[in-house]
Amino acid sequence: MVLGCMFATVFLTTAVFIIAIAMRQNTTALAQEKFLLRNAWQDRQQSILTDIRDYAFWGEAWIHLHLQVDKEWAFTQQNFGPGLYKEYHYEGIFVVDGSGRTRYAVIDGQLSDMSIESWLGKQGTVIVQQARSFTSEDNALVKNARIKGWPAIVAAAPITHGKVPGLGTIPGPPSVMIFVDRYTPNKLLALGHGIGIKNMHAPVGKQTVATGLMLTIEQSEPLLLAWDSSKPGHHLLMVTVPLLALTMLMLGIISRRVIHHAMDNARLSDWRFEQLRQSKHELSHSEARFRDVAEASSDWIWETDSRGVLTYLSSRFTAVTGYEIAIQLGKPIDSLLGSCSQPVSEWIQRQNNGNDRRTLRCHYHSAQGEERICSLVAKPIEVQGIKVGFRGTVSDITLEVEAQARIQYLSQHDTLTGLPNRHRMNEFLNGKLQAQPTVAQPLVMLSLDLDHFKPINDLYGHAAGDQVLNEVSQRLRLCLGEEDLLSRQGGDEFILLLSGLTSHEEIEARCRCLMDEIRKPFNVAGQMVNVGASIGIACAPQDALQPEELLRMADIALYQSKNLGRNRWVFYSPEMSEQLVRRREMERALGQAVVRDELRLFYQPRYSLHSGIMDGAEALLRWQPSPPALVMPDSFIPLAEETGLIIQISDWVLQRACRDALNWPKPFYVSVNISPVEFCRDDLAERVATVLRVTGLPAERLELEITENVTLEKPDKVLRIMQRLKALGVRLTVDDFGSGYASLGYLKTFPFDGLKMDRSYMRDFPHSQQAHSIVNGIIGLGKAFSLVITAEGIENAEQFAELQAIACDEGQGYYLGRPMPAADFIHMLETVGQKQISETGQPG
Repeated sequence: MVLGCMFATVFLTTAVFIIAIAMRQNTTALAQEKFLLRNAWQDRQQSILTDIRDYAFWGEAWIHLHLQVDKEWAFTQQNFGPGLYKEYHYEGIFVVDGSGRTRYAVIDGQLSDMSIESWLGKQGTVIVQQARSFTSEDNALVKNARIKGWPAIVAAAPITHGKVPGLGTIPGPPSVMIFVDRYTPNKLLALGHGIGIKNMHAPVGKQTVATGLMLTIEQSEPLLLAWDSSKPGHHLLMVTVPLLALTMLMLGIISRRVIHHAMDNARLSDWRFEQLRQSKHELSHSEARFRDVAEASSDWIWETDSRGVLTYLSSRFTAVTGYEIAIQLGKPIDSLLGSCSQPVSEWIQRQNNGNDRRTLRCHYHSAQGEERICSLVAKPIEVQGIKVGFRGTVSDITLEVEAQARIQYLSQHDTLTGLPNRHRMNEFLNGKLQAQPTVAQPLVMLSLDLDHFKPINDLYGHAAGDQVLNEVSQRLRLCLGEEDLLSRQGGDEFILLLSGLTSHEEIEARCRCLMDEIRKPFNVAGQMVNVGASIGIACAPQDALQPEELLRMADIALYQSKNLGRNRWVFYSPEMSEQLVRRREMERALGQAVVRDELRLFYQPRYSLHSGIMDGAEALLRWQPSPPALVMPDSFIPLAEETGLIIQISDWVLQRACRDALNWPKPFYVSVNISPVEFCRDDLAERVATVLRVTGLPAERLELEITENVTLEKPDKVLRIMQRLKALGVRLTVDDFGSGYASLGYLKTFPFDGLKMDRSYMRDFPHSQQAHSIVNGIIGLGKAFSLVITAEGIENAEQFAELQAIACDEGQGYYLGRPMPAADFIHMLETVGQKQISETGQPG
């Protein structure tokens, strides 16, 4: 009876325990499934984040998706199109420009006009704004979203030029690239199948689910993902409960036999208890050993006796070193490991059981003969307070040491050419200058910059440019002495530090060697290309003894070399610094010229040579920083173009010329010169349209004069800008025709209304037969293209009469009227009326 009650109690207790285990397994399984699903979702977010960084921080994406949207490159050539849907399963790909407009979209692998707001609603606008808020150039964001009730992952990043320098820019915020991964029912099932979850789905409406995971969505209700839990506890109950009942039945049957053997089992239990006690003692000793090893966190474990003889090596030892354990046991640890500072055994003897963890850097030769570097940790083994040996760990740190050495090398060398970088050059320069160079033994610095290198990158790609830079570095080394240093500063700029050159002749001979090497043709993509070099030279101690000053002076000399026409070397002189200071002063003053109202417009009349009546006037810019001085445009316009001030000045000239023209008593046209720099921007037509709208001047009264050389670089872009200007109704005239290098075909290609002959053709006209033939030919050429021909630089009546005789359309020059201030020009018009050429040829 007692035994039956005991069995019943055991059965009930076991049943309750199994049920608890089953419920715990169900709970654990559900938590594991949620964990796996959450990790899978986060892994997919990270994958999309990696993908969008690869595409957004790409120089090609900057060019073809930000500077302009090139659908041929993006979709047709599959650089940013169907492949992202087929291979990466991104149902939505968007590019949103700085104004928030969706410039490019691919939906389900097909080109689409759909905007990001159509897919994501207000959340799309929020994601674009958040992506633009990043200050770092390599950051991106990823968000959960709901698209038509289905869960989705949305990643966004601002498009940057990556690590590629020298790319163009456009005004406004950066464009934002967006990837959308929408999870339809099939994709949800596939996601669940990949992590062992059955029937994964997104419940519709208020459908109740047994298991689920909530995904947070900004500014929206959370999204629930549900699935059918595996519930392993149910299976456990179905298996174990019948087995338990059967077991209890069998126990009841054999219980009688158990009683008969109880005494034997008791004796057996006593013997097993003794064995367990001994095992516990050995286990305690083993736990102490491996607890110490775990604290050391090593690759392989060792033990020695008190004399330093190896008594134990872990199995990891053979895998790391290649040696057999049995061969090394019984040998001193010094025969295996060595240290540069002291014997390993002496260092081990000084270790104690304190909490401080000390390491010793050692080295050994593996069985393959390789020298390996390792870190050794040691602790004494004490028995009843007596040191009986030592144990510890050895970690192989060879790769770490090599990586540190590599990092140290890269910190002082250029990764492309292997030359010393700016940091290494500064250390070398400081060392040389601390040695106090003398006039008899100077230190010579050459700042060398390649000429015409940018077209190689533009025409053949940056890989070809890198090839040329590598070959340049090799050629430059040929001209160096043993104590000289060649450094790459970045781009196509190099610094050479030369010693032992005592005269200008020796320095020039070294420069001639450098120039000769660089002038040799380079083989780029099967084509022979040529580059040149400009060199600026500064010497210590003559020019400076401080590194920064010497670098600055070499750069000033380099700048002078480029200004003198490139492909030469120039020694620094104090006058160069003075010129640079004057240039900076002019740049500063020019930057304030519009604000201080220092710009003036003069007007030179232009006459019709057929009727003798004035048709219009050309606006000529002058700068008056202080009365009565006037600075002519050829003295400051190049500086304005170089510094970017030309846009501000040009806007002022356009507005002032249009406003002045409205005050003239007759509706003459006004002619304004446009800088070639303005054609590098896309907003010229919009700026002209704004000026016409603000001032109210009819478009047909505005003529824009453009030099012919503007058509040489990027002719397609220039043509588009001209077509936009023509659509406004303004006139376009070729200025200084014949002074540039453009072909005659551009007269047919570009929508010009007229051309102005360069004034150089008037010098010998009409006395020189050659000049007469050229002028007559230009007039005939212009008429063949239905252009209005204007002759500049008419200085006398003879030129005027001959131009009339050969049917030139318009004339301009000192003979017909000098440039005059706006007030004087209006006074002339009001006093004389409509200007006309008198019978004598002079304006009457």
